[in-house]
Amino acid sequence: MEIFSKKYEVIKDAPKEVTWEEYEKVTLKEYFDLLESSSNDENAFQLFFEENPAYLPGALELFGQSGHYPHMHTLISQPKIGGPFSRIPDFLWLANDSLTFAPVFIEIEKPSKAMYTKDGSISSAFSQAIGQIYEWQTILNNPLNQLLFFDFFNIPQRLRQKYFNPQFLLIYGRRAEYDNNELLSGKRAAVRKDNIDIVSFDRLRPIRDYYQFTSSKVRNKEYIIKNIAPTFRYRADCAEELVLAKGFKEAIMNMKHTSVARKEFLNMRYEYWIEYGKLPNSNKGIYTSGEGE
Repeated sequence: MEIFSKKYEVIKDAPKEVTWEEYEKVTLKEYFDLLESSSNDENAFQLFFEENPAYLPGALELFGQSGHYPHMHTLISQPKIGGPFSRIPDFLWLANDSLTFAPVFIEIEKPSKAMYTKDGSISSAFSQAIGQIYEWQTILNNPLNQLLFFDFFNIPQRLRQKYFNPQFLLIYGRRAEYDNNELLSGKRAAVRKDNIDIVSFDRLRPIRDYYQFTSSKVRNKEYIIKNIAPTFRYRADCAEELVLAKGFKEAIMNMKHTSVARKEFLNMRYEYWIEYGKLPNSNKGIYTSGEGE
């Protein structure tokens, strides 16, 4: 039948994206160098994660592993939600699964900040960071604030109807501070509860399943692409999100670790995939999972 035929074309001999192995090798060196040279500069890490969203867990939820891509397939940077959200999250994944809408709020602090004082007490800086997460939890327990959140991010009805279960990730400190110290490790573990996870900067590595994701800003309910990973490919099952995003074509020319030929190809094929993405689902036909160009 016609509905079970493929309705798109993939160019097989196109200039290739950066392989995952190459991306991992190059960016891990950049990341480790950054930890050595810029541990006092939180903004440097904000920029690195914007350029490399695959380093931040949560796109497929923090607890359990969703088989669904996050809404808009993008890591959102510093969304200015306003209203009762007095502090801006550093990052946000709009994660979901078949039953749950689980946005993941991510707070980062500069790696040099200590979690403990010299006497082993929780530091004021860490208390402030975890306190902000508790505040987000309280705010999001209010149904009116949930509606504000849905409206700001233009959340579709199919996600609003799911069980709302936000999750929270704090990226804080270095592993050396508590490694081989049972008391300090125990204190740290005690805070990881109620949909809150805490990881050190040392633990972060690029997550292969995230090779397709971009980073973006959200303004006036629109998603504006900031960065496209060099591992990105056009895919039939991601074309609808491409239609809804703004600034994608402009972001192509700023892709890191990407050849001129690859950028020119992505630029040339953009309109083709936009037109495919605009088709009604009934006219899109079937697609091969993961196939792209």
